[in-house]
Amino acid sequence: METKNLAKKLKELRALRGMSQEYLAEESRVSLRTIQRIENNESTPTGETIKRIASALDVELSQLSKEGTISETVDIKATIVFLKKQLNKTGEKSEIKTFERFISILTRLREKGLSPEQLEGIERYLEYLELEKIPSFNNEIFKKKLILFKKYLKNKLGFVPANYYSTLTAGFGISFATAFAVQKHIDTSIKIGVISAAIVIIAIGMIIDSRIKRQNRSFNF
Repeated sequence: METKNLAKKLKELRALRGMSQEYLAEESRVSLRTIQRIENNESTPTGETIKRIASALDVELSQLSKEGTISETVDIKATIVFLKKQLNKTGEKSEIKTFERFISILTRLREKGLSPEQLEGIERYLEYLELEKIPSFNNEIFKKKLILFKKYLKNKLGFVPANYYSTLTAGFGISFATAFAVQKHIDTSIKIGVISAAIVIIAIGMIIDSRIKRQNRSFNF
């Protein structure tokens, strides 16, 4: 790995993560002097040192050697850092709300245990959104980007709000069964049949939600 390129990438990635050299040294269990020497292009680190640094930065080893400029929203973690920086710049309630929602969704996605395919799709879409290229803060633009991101999660990756079908079928089934149950002129056997059908519908909703959860597609937006 070319030390000059490594020095440049390490500085860029550390800056994107909002890490000081001291913090990175502590997180990676690599000495501060070693971090400084790498960034100053004064030494070639061992493979184990690189692995520790990459792990602390939460990046693949390849990202420390890639050529070209690194986007501020190259991955989920970098995007969270970027949005937190934007959040710290504003005092407007509507702007704070937008950033906090965006950060909350990304944080929960990061903790979800995504499959490699899901993670790759999300990070590609974050790059596509180009949040860092918005010239100056505009709440409406960020709100539109957030809406687009939610649509992507639902329509392209198939994420479904937790207990969505259970809630939907329960609302319909209970209302439908209640409407029949209060009718005095309807035969009791028919009422029992309707209530049974409502229970079946609700059970189907629960089964669908259970399947979605097993597929790791359950997510609260």
